[in-house]
Amino acid sequence: MKLVNQSGFPVYDVKAMKTYMLVFLLLLAFNAKGQIVSNNAELQNAISNAQAGTVIELADGTWNSVQISINVNAIESQPCIIKAQNPGSVFFEGRSNISLGGSYIIFEGVVFQNASGLITSNGRIEPIIEFRDTSNNDCINCTVRNIKVDAYNGTSTQEEDIFKWVIIYGEYNEVSYSSFIGKNGVGSIINDNHNNSTPDYSKIHHNYFADRVPVNNDVNGLNDQDAIRIGTSTTSLSDSFTEVYDNLFNNWSGEVEIISNKSGSNRYYNNTFRDYQGTLTLRHGNNADVYGNYFFGNNNAFSGGVRVIGEDHKVYNNYFEGLRYRKPNGSGSNTTGALNVMNGQVNSALSGYYQVKNVQIVNNTLVDCDLGIRVGTSLSGATLPPENLIVANNIILDSDINAFQEITAPIGSSVYEGNITQNGSWDLTNGVNSNETVTSGLLASGTDFYRLVSGSAAIDAGVGSYTFLTTDILYGDREMDFDAGAEEFGAGGTVGPYEVADVGTTIGFGTLNALSVNDVNIESVTVKLHPVPSNGELTISKKDGAIGLIIIFNTHGKLLYKQNIDLKTATINVSQFSSGVYILKTNTANLRFVID
Repeated sequence: MKLVNQSGFPVYDVKAMKTYMLVFLLLLAFNAKGQIVSNNAELQNAISNAQAGTVIELADGTWNSVQISINVNAIESQPCIIKAQNPGSVFFEGRSNISLGGSYIIFEGVVFQNASGLITSNGRIEPIIEFRDTSNNDCINCTVRNIKVDAYNGTSTQEEDIFKWVIIYGEYNEVSYSSFIGKNGVGSIINDNHNNSTPDYSKIHHNYFADRVPVNNDVNGLNDQDAIRIGTSTTSLSDSFTEVYDNLFNNWSGEVEIISNKSGSNRYYNNTFRDYQGTLTLRHGNNADVYGNYFFGNNNAFSGGVRVIGEDHKVYNNYFEGLRYRKPNGSGSNTTGALNVMNGQVNSALSGYYQVKNVQIVNNTLVDCDLGIRVGTSLSGATLPPENLIVANNIILDSDINAFQEITAPIGSSVYEGNITQNGSWDLTNGVNSNETVTSGLLASGTDFYRLVSGSAAIDAGVGSYTFLTTDILYGDREMDFDAGAEEFGAGGTVGPYEVADVGTTIGFGTLNALSVNDVNIESVTVKLHPVPSNGELTISKKDGAIGLIIIFNTHGKLLYKQNIDLKTATINVSQFSSGVYILKTNTANLRFVID
């Protein structure tokens, strides 16, 4: 029999007690109940009295023209929360907007729809959500999650007015598990403003971006119709350290840039792009990492992959399929292709094209892309060739224009090596630096994307040494004699691309609803975990049948682990998790466990 204290916690040593206290506080924050407000007057009164630990619940129903501006300096263990009474049952309509200032504020659970009466001032419409209050106080460590913005647009006469749905100011802020659907008109969906040289460490993850339509149905028309923009030209040479990951972009057509990178030291990983036009563009700034992303262009005109400008970028472990570089009018383009390395301008302005230097493009897989890898450009005034460029270990299947096109020869210690193509002409010389053309067997079609098969020329064909290349696109471990392309054959990774069916269960609005306190049990009838607390390994067992898919989240809803298990009992390594509470979700149960 275990001793317990008056709060019901087991009597352990001091370290264990501290862990349980942390767990208690985190769960309190994650599942807090608070005062329910039913109209704007009650809401404004609650906001004026809000402090650390305040929880304001918005009563179910339709709210018209809600104006929230809040400034509260809360703390991590006692955030200030504004939430829907029941996520998905609170609708903000009319001219509604949210301004968050202070620290540790969470806004969640609301659907924005049926916009009306939006006001244009100096060519701009006020954003739906901004991480800054109306007195220009930025938010720090604030979160917007589990919201849905559904075709919340201005009128047809406001299409060319700049209307950004979400603007991020401040530091350590997050937009997650939300859906942004049906954007029309000029303005990014999420704009991380990064308007000074201070790093902002934003996180944008597990969101769904869908059904955007460009102004005048012209994807090659007006700028500022991207999904996400990180930074500005003015401050682009400073670091942001923003992470954009585990997002799905579907049926997307805005402009040539879907994601526009305009600051330094950002990471873009585990994102999926489906049935789209545009590219992930490293427009300004240096030292970006782009890896683990899937691009399915569905043969759409002007569908590209990654466009590279600037210095010290790494682009690896990405998959590209069905991309078409030509513009909608059928003419050629200097801005698309699966992987497009630009020339630079002499003495470039901050808004111009900086020279590509010290960029590594390695271990990517390209399938059925009419133009695969392009180095250089014919852009007028861009005369500086890429310098110290490495393009290595990429595999290219079925390119009907050019698998590897060199418009401008790179300079310095640049090298093309270990690249393999099948069924496509290219500008490389077979047999030089291990670049080769094969006639068959490179890849085979799989359930959702092309995979390596036994006997492929890509197996063990990797050349060079890259310290960052430890796993493949599926998060299987790379071998010492590693493969060319994004996948390591037989490595056992399971992290594949997102599908629309994942919206509401793994990404997008509704995902976090499964993590409410009422759904999470310490023990399940069919699934059990032990030991709890754990400090290194966690054993999961299921009474009947194989365990199946397991997903582990932290209490902020961030996906940390995903694995399909075909056994009744298995041991999971959780030694990399820090002390705290976590939620493990299976097809039949949600369980809470503690890391000591």
